[in-house]
Amino acid sequence: MKNSSEKISYHHGDLKKALLDAALRILKDEGYKALSLRKAATYAGVSQSAPYRHYEDLESLYADIAEEGFRMLAERQRKLQVKYRKKPLLLFREAGVCYVEFALESPDLFRIMYGNQIESHSKYKSLVKTEDDSFRIIVEIIRDCQRSGVIQAEDAVSAATSAWTMVHGIAVLLAGKQVMFRSVDLKEARRITKELIHYLYNGMKSDMKPSKRSL
Repeated sequence: MKNSSEKISYHHGDLKKALLDAALRILKDEGYKALSLRKAATYAGVSQSAPYRHYEDLESLYADIAEEGFRMLAERQRKLQVKYRKKPLLLFREAGVCYVEFALESPDLFRIMYGNQIESHSKYKSLVKTEDDSFRIIVEIIRDCQRSGVIQAEDAVSAATSAWTMVHGIAVLLAGKQVMFRSVDLKEARRITKELIHYLYNGMKSDMKPSKRSL
């Protein structure tokens, strides 16, 4: 628990940001199970009733946390787009690695972004927009690869969905230390992710037009 000298201060009119910052600090310090509106208020150094000026319940705070998470992830991906703007295949790989690193570095934030703490994301329009913006970056990366000829996928959105689904699965398994990934550190996680993305890329080099033949 933070003492009074460590509490997050906020300026008049900036209460919501102070509560969000406090919530993110709680996730980092104690994990998502420790988060409550009361604890966020304590961390922010405000009254126990103050959070209700902006949040009707814990889920609405979760929604803002998730939105901030997607914004943070998108910012990282945008920086990679600038860094590797002339190297689309390297961007494709590093964007996947970045996604996994984000999940490993902020597992509780990642859990709220994609977990069941929020019953229906569609209830929160700002969250949905931020999610869509984040996914749009993946589509842009795929389109860059299409233009350069390194990926022959017919539909960029479908290819982006396939890529995201696989990388997300890797992130969930690694962040949760599940199955064969129980004792994997960040360095090893990067190696594993690069290897699996290589397999993903090999499957996307050829035309990804769905086969008409039934399975």
